[in-house]
Amino acid sequence: MPAAHAADVIGDDESDRYIGSGGLVLPGSVNQETRVRVADCAECRWRMTDPCLDDAGSTGCRSVTRGCPNAFQLLRAWISRDAGRSWEDLGVVCIPPSGPVTVDSVESEIREEFERSLPAGGITFQPPAGVLPYLPVVFHSGQPASIPPSEHVVAGVTVILAPVPRWTWEFGDGSQLTTRSPGSRYPDLTVAHAYRRGGPQQVRVTTTWTATVTIDGLGPFEVTGPVIQESTARVRVGQARAVLVP
Repeated sequence: MPAAHAADVIGDDESDRYIGSGGLVLPGSVNQETRVRVADCAECRWRMTDPCLDDAGSTGCRSVTRGCPNAFQLLRAWISRDAGRSWEDLGVVCIPPSGPVTVDSVESEIREEFERSLPAGGITFQPPAGVLPYLPVVFHSGQPASIPPSEHVVAGVTVILAPVPRWTWEFGDGSQLTTRSPGSRYPDLTVAHAYRRGGPQQVRVTTTWTATVTIDGLGPFEVTGPVIQESTARVRVGQARAVLVP
Protein backbone atom coordinates (compact mmCIF):
# COMPACT_ATOMS: atom_id res chain seq x y z
CA MET A 1 0.00 0.00 0.00
CA PRO A 2 1.38 3.44 -0.86
CA ALA A 3 2.21 5.83 1.96
CA ALA A 4 -0.67 8.01 3.03
CA HIS A 5 -0.37 11.59 1.83
CA ALA A 6 -2.42 14.75 1.96
CA ALA A 7 -4.19 15.84 -1.18
CA ASP A 8 -6.72 18.43 -2.26
CA VAL A 9 -9.55 16.52 -3.92
CA ILE A 10 -12.52 17.86 -5.82
CA GLY A 11 -15.61 16.15 -4.47
CA ASP A 12 -17.32 13.84 -6.94
CA ASP A 13 -20.61 12.51 -5.60
CA GLU A 14 -20.81 9.86 -8.32
CA SER A 15 -17.48 8.36 -7.26
CA ASP A 16 -18.30 8.28 -3.53
CA ARG A 17 -19.50 4.82 -2.55
CA TYR A 18 -19.71 5.76 1.15
CA ILE A 19 -19.36 9.00 3.08
CA GLY A 20 -19.41 9.64 6.80
CA SER A 21 -17.74 11.20 9.80
CA GLY A 22 -16.17 10.08 13.07
CA GLY A 23 -13.70 7.35 13.90
CA LEU A 24 -13.26 4.88 11.05
CA VAL A 25 -12.11 1.30 11.67
CA LEU A 26 -9.73 0.37 8.87
CA PRO A 27 -8.82 -3.30 8.26
CA GLY A 28 -5.63 -4.86 9.60
CA SER A 29 -3.95 -4.61 6.18
CA VAL A 30 -3.39 -0.90 6.89
CA ASN A 31 -0.39 -0.05 9.06
CA GLN A 32 -1.31 0.15 12.75
CA GLU A 33 -0.19 3.76 13.22
CA THR A 34 -2.63 4.92 10.53
CA ARG A 35 -5.42 2.70 11.90
CA VAL A 36 -5.04 4.20 15.39
CA ARG A 37 -4.90 7.77 14.07
CA VAL A 38 -8.01 7.37 11.91
CA ALA A 39 -10.06 5.52 14.55
CA ASP A 40 -9.25 8.17 17.17
CA CYS A 41 -10.31 11.06 14.92
CA ALA A 42 -13.89 11.64 16.08
CA GLU A 43 -14.06 14.99 14.24
CA CYS A 44 -12.85 13.68 10.87
CA ARG A 45 -14.81 13.18 7.67
CA TRP A 46 -14.17 10.15 5.48
CA ARG A 47 -15.02 8.85 2.02
CA MET A 48 -14.85 5.52 0.21
CA THR A 49 -14.43 5.82 -3.54
CA ASP A 50 -13.65 3.79 -6.63
CA PRO A 51 -10.21 2.21 -6.04
CA CYS A 52 -8.88 3.83 -9.21
CA LEU A 53 -9.68 7.38 -8.11
CA ASP A 54 -6.31 9.04 -7.60
CA ASP A 55 -5.30 12.17 -5.68
CA ALA A 56 -5.99 14.34 -8.72
CA GLY A 57 -9.58 13.11 -9.03
CA SER A 58 -8.87 10.95 -12.09
CA THR A 59 -10.79 7.70 -12.53
CA GLY A 60 -8.36 6.30 -15.08
CA CYS A 61 -7.40 3.00 -13.43
CA ARG A 62 -3.66 2.59 -13.27
CA SER A 63 -3.13 -0.84 -11.80
CA VAL A 64 -5.18 -2.25 -8.96
CA THR A 65 -4.41 -5.92 -8.70
CA ARG A 66 -5.23 -6.68 -5.10
CA GLY A 67 -8.52 -8.51 -4.55
CA CYS A 68 -10.74 -8.94 -1.50
CA PRO A 69 -12.13 -12.09 0.11
CA ASN A 70 -15.71 -13.25 -0.47
CA ALA A 71 -18.10 -10.36 -1.14
CA PHE A 72 -15.83 -7.67 0.32
CA GLN A 73 -15.46 -4.48 -1.72
CA LEU A 74 -12.12 -3.06 -2.83
CA LEU A 75 -12.34 0.71 -2.30
CA ARG A 76 -10.04 3.66 -1.80
CA ALA A 77 -10.29 5.34 1.62
CA TRP A 78 -9.92 9.08 2.17
CA ILE A 79 -9.98 11.14 5.36
CA SER A 80 -10.30 14.88 5.97
CA ARG A 81 -9.41 16.76 9.15
CA ASP A 82 -10.54 20.17 7.89
CA ALA A 83 -14.22 19.65 7.05
CA GLY A 84 -13.55 18.40 3.53
CA ARG A 85 -11.23 21.16 2.27
CA SER A 86 -8.38 18.67 1.81
CA TRP A 87 -8.26 14.90 1.78
CA GLU A 88 -5.64 12.32 2.72
CA ASP A 89 -5.44 9.20 0.56
CA LEU A 90 -5.20 6.12 2.82
CA GLY A 91 -4.89 3.69 -0.07
CA VAL A 92 -7.11 0.81 -1.14
CA VAL A 93 -8.80 -1.34 1.50
CA CYS A 94 -11.24 -4.26 1.65
CA ILE A 95 -14.63 -3.20 3.05
CA PRO A 96 -17.31 -5.69 4.16
CA PRO A 97 -20.55 -5.95 2.14
CA SER A 98 -22.45 -4.05 4.85
CA GLY A 99 -20.17 -1.04 4.42
CA PRO A 100 -17.42 0.69 6.43
CA VAL A 101 -17.11 -0.05 10.14
CA THR A 102 -17.01 2.94 12.48
CA VAL A 103 -16.39 3.27 16.20
CA ASP A 104 -19.88 4.73 16.67
CA SER A 105 -21.61 1.91 14.79
CA VAL A 106 -19.82 -0.74 16.86
CA GLU A 107 -20.69 1.05 20.11
CA SER A 108 -24.33 1.27 19.04
CA GLU A 109 -24.52 -2.45 18.22
CA ILE A 110 -22.67 -3.59 21.36
CA ARG A 111 -24.90 -1.52 23.65
CA GLU A 112 -27.62 -4.15 23.91
CA GLU A 113 -25.07 -6.86 24.74
CA PHE A 114 -23.53 -4.53 27.34
CA GLU A 115 -26.87 -4.14 29.12
CA ARG A 116 -27.71 -7.86 28.85
CA SER A 117 -24.37 -8.95 30.33
CA LEU A 118 -24.76 -7.07 33.62
CA PRO A 119 -25.66 -9.00 36.79
CA ALA A 120 -28.78 -7.95 38.68
CA GLY A 121 -28.47 -6.84 42.28
CA GLY A 122 -30.32 -7.37 45.55
CA ILE A 123 -29.29 -5.78 48.84
CA THR A 124 -28.44 -8.01 51.78
CA PHE A 125 -27.28 -6.83 55.20
CA GLN A 126 -25.90 -8.18 58.46
CA PRO A 127 -27.30 -8.58 60.98
CA PRO A 128 -30.55 -9.30 59.08
CA ALA A 129 -32.52 -8.63 62.28
CA GLY A 130 -31.88 -7.02 65.63
CA VAL A 131 -30.12 -3.96 64.21
CA LEU A 132 -29.24 -1.50 66.98
CA PRO A 133 -28.07 2.14 66.95
CA TYR A 134 -24.32 2.80 66.96
CA LEU A 135 -23.49 -0.76 65.86
CA PRO A 136 -22.35 -1.23 62.25
CA VAL A 137 -24.66 -2.79 59.68
CA VAL A 138 -22.73 -4.49 56.89
CA PHE A 139 -24.23 -4.20 53.38
CA HIS A 140 -23.74 -6.08 50.10
CA SER A 141 -25.27 -5.26 46.70
CA GLY A 142 -25.53 -8.91 45.67
CA GLN A 143 -23.21 -8.29 42.70
CA PRO A 144 -19.62 -9.32 41.92
CA ALA A 145 -16.79 -6.80 42.24
CA SER A 146 -16.14 -7.11 38.48
CA ILE A 147 -17.06 -9.14 35.44
CA PRO A 148 -14.44 -10.35 32.96
CA PRO A 149 -14.15 -8.79 29.50
CA SER A 150 -16.18 -10.59 26.86
CA GLU A 151 -15.47 -11.12 23.17
CA HIS A 152 -18.03 -10.41 20.46
CA VAL A 153 -18.13 -10.16 16.67
CA VAL A 154 -19.76 -6.96 15.41
CA ALA A 155 -19.86 -6.03 11.72
CA GLY A 156 -17.26 -8.71 11.03
CA VAL A 157 -14.67 -7.41 13.52
CA THR A 158 -13.68 -8.72 16.94
CA VAL A 159 -14.85 -6.51 19.80
CA ILE A 160 -13.74 -6.84 23.44
CA LEU A 161 -16.29 -5.40 25.88
CA ALA A 162 -14.98 -4.48 29.35
CA PRO A 163 -17.60 -3.20 31.87
CA VAL A 164 -16.55 -1.33 35.03
CA PRO A 165 -18.94 -0.85 38.01
CA ARG A 166 -19.28 1.78 40.73
CA TRP A 167 -21.72 1.68 43.67
CA THR A 168 -23.39 4.59 45.45
CA TRP A 169 -25.10 3.77 48.74
CA GLU A 170 -27.81 5.90 50.37
CA PHE A 171 -28.44 4.60 53.90
CA GLY A 172 -31.75 6.37 54.51
CA ASP A 173 -30.56 8.79 57.18
CA GLY A 174 -28.83 11.23 54.80
CA SER A 175 -25.51 9.38 54.76
CA GLN A 176 -23.98 8.27 51.44
CA LEU A 177 -20.99 6.22 50.29
CA THR A 178 -19.53 5.79 46.80
CA THR A 179 -17.18 2.86 46.31
CA ARG A 180 -15.67 0.44 43.82
CA SER A 181 -16.66 -2.41 46.14
CA PRO A 182 -20.02 -4.17 45.74
CA GLY A 183 -20.24 -4.51 49.50
CA SER A 184 -18.90 -6.79 52.17
CA ARG A 185 -19.82 -9.42 54.74
CA TYR A 186 -19.01 -9.46 58.42
CA PRO A 187 -16.33 -9.01 59.76
CA ASP A 188 -15.31 -6.99 56.68
CA LEU A 189 -16.64 -3.44 57.22
CA THR A 190 -15.78 -2.06 53.75
CA VAL A 191 -19.43 -1.12 53.19
CA ALA A 192 -20.94 -0.62 56.61
CA HIS A 193 -23.01 2.03 58.36
CA ALA A 194 -24.01 2.71 61.98
CA TYR A 195 -27.37 4.40 62.59
CA ARG A 196 -27.73 6.89 65.43
CA ARG A 197 -31.42 6.38 66.13
CA GLY A 198 -34.04 3.70 65.82
CA GLY A 199 -36.79 3.37 63.25
CA PRO A 200 -37.18 2.06 59.69
CA GLN A 201 -34.55 3.14 57.15
CA GLN A 202 -34.92 2.87 53.35
CA VAL A 203 -31.55 1.86 51.90
CA ARG A 204 -30.81 2.32 48.21
CA VAL A 205 -27.80 1.26 46.15
CA THR A 206 -27.21 2.62 42.65
CA THR A 207 -24.86 0.61 40.48
CA THR A 208 -23.34 2.64 37.64
CA TRP A 209 -21.76 0.56 34.90
CA THR A 210 -19.46 2.17 32.35
CA ALA A 211 -17.62 0.21 29.68
CA THR A 212 -14.88 0.36 27.11
CA VAL A 213 -14.57 -1.53 23.84
CA THR A 214 -11.48 -2.60 21.94
CA ILE A 215 -12.35 -2.88 18.24
CA ASP A 216 -10.17 -5.14 16.11
CA GLY A 217 -7.12 -4.22 18.20
CA LEU A 218 -7.98 -0.49 18.31
CA GLY A 219 -8.88 1.48 21.41
CA PRO A 220 -10.05 1.17 24.05
CA PHE A 221 -13.01 3.47 23.36
CA GLU A 222 -15.58 4.49 25.96
CA VAL A 223 -19.12 3.26 25.35
CA THR A 224 -21.37 6.32 25.37
CA GLY A 225 -23.61 6.57 28.41
CA PRO A 226 -23.61 4.43 31.56
CA VAL A 227 -26.09 1.71 32.49
CA ILE A 228 -27.81 2.42 35.83
CA GLN A 229 -29.25 -0.23 38.16
CA GLU A 230 -31.02 0.40 41.47
CA SER A 231 -31.91 -1.83 44.38
CA THR A 232 -33.59 -1.02 47.71
CA ALA A 233 -34.04 -2.64 51.12
CA ARG A 234 -35.78 -1.69 54.36
CA VAL A 235 -33.71 -1.84 57.53
CA ARG A 236 -35.50 -1.74 60.88
CA VAL A 237 -33.30 -0.19 63.53
CA GLY A 238 -34.37 -1.02 67.07
CA GLN A 239 -34.05 1.02 70.24
CA ALA A 240 -31.06 0.40 72.46
CA ARG A 241 -31.98 0.17 76.14
CA ALA A 242 -29.73 0.22 79.16
CA VAL A 243 -30.08 -2.79 81.45
CA LEU A 244 -28.72 -2.92 85.01
CA VAL A 245 -26.88 -6.14 85.74
CA PRO A 246 -26.53 -6.94 89.43
